[in-house]
Amino acid sequence: MLITTSRKPSQRTRTLCRGLERVLNVRCVNRGKMSLRDVFLKAKEMGMDLLAVISQKDGNPNGMDVYLGGELFASFKLTVDFSLPRGRMKKDQICLRCEVDELEGIVSNIFQIPLENSDESSHNCLWVRTKKSTPVMEFVDFKGHATGPRIYLHEWKLAGD
Repeated sequence: MLITTSRKPSQRTRTLCRGLERVLNVRCVNRGKMSLRDVFLKAKEMGMDLLAVISQKDGNPNGMDVYLGGELFASFKLTVDFSLPRGRMKKDQICLRCEVDELEGIVSNIFQIPLENSDESSHNCLWVRTKKSTPVMEFVDFKGHATGPRIYLHEWKLAGD
């Protein structure tokens, strides 16, 4: 997956992109003056079929549109907590633990992570669970410690829904 931002991203939006690149097997590119079409061409050139565009409002990341093969696949409205310490993830061994049934297939397909919902899967994983009735994506390192970024998912929809 290739991740990019809106045209003039804030520091916090760039931090989210770098954070996702640090914990997932994804690449992040600065968009600069590239059009969305140019970004699709760049992704194809890099051999990537999935593209995520992080949007922002008032300098804070607030959305992510995911494209598959140049077509919109899913959209998320989100907020991000950057306050967690930065741990180390083994990107090639990451698994998905999802406790929110309606997000299970979506998150697994987007980030191309195998689903493993067992008690042992709480290390080196992307853990999707509910906190105060809001679904949260948290990254847990191989020692079992939460690492950033923590992403709160407020709304999501698949294209065509």
